[in-house]
Amino acid sequence: MPDEVTMEDVFRLYERKVALLSSAQKEKLCVAHDEGMSPFVIGCAILRAKQEQRLNRLRGKNKHISFNYIYRIIEDWLNHGITTDDAFLEYWKAVNADKQAEGARRDEDVQADKRKFTRKDFTYKAPPKPNKELFPFLD
Repeated sequence: MPDEVTMEDVFRLYERKVALLSSAQKEKLCVAHDEGMSPFVIGCAILRAKQEQRLNRLRGKNKHISFNYIYRIIEDWLNHGITTDDAFLEYWKAVNADKQAEGARRDEDVQADKRKFTRKDFTYKAPPKPNKELFPFLD
């Protein structure tokens, strides 16, 4: 973690990862900084939004990341006191621990499901073929 992250670094990160920043958007980010949020944490909010976008794309959903979405993350973190580098790192450790615990529970459920069912329980039925005479535009 760099010691001296500045608001200029945050602006460059946003413009590299999301889009160009307007002067009003820069001002809103500076207001969050003035309210006590470190530039590092503001940058993490930008990266968190991009991470959510990437995860949604992997799920087949095309999620647009807007400035307002990122700013809502920043406001949420401000409301929860996640304003310093250390507070963010503690928050992120807790989030990852929750995800790992949830993943372990899901693995147990999958194992239990594997014991319940056998291959004999499932049969494949081919879907009916479409009647192309009714839909001549289908090839």
